[in-house]
Amino acid sequence: MERTIRTARWPLYGAFVIASVVSAMLALPIGLRSLGLQPNDVTFLPLTITGLPWSGPLFLMELDSVTRLAVALVANVLNLAVGLMLARGSD
Repeated sequence: MERTIRTARWPLYGAFVIASVVSAMLALPIGLRSLGLQPNDVTFLPLTITGLPWSGPLFLMELDSVTRLAVALVANVLNLAVGLMLARGSD
């Protein structure tokens, strides 16, 4: 089991990084334009989901879009840092 986790941790971390980047692109108009979508299609749900558990309060609170974006981006950066520490665990 340990060997399986050891071989899968970097691909799993890479998949999470890609998911975080795509979800951040869906929350910004310039990212939507680069994906070929309309700037009116901005959504914070994927960014909030990839930022869990730090972004959990965003589901309960009514905040303006700038505050919601800031909290979700900080939550994603925290998850990326924690994920990197876990991926480098026994290196």
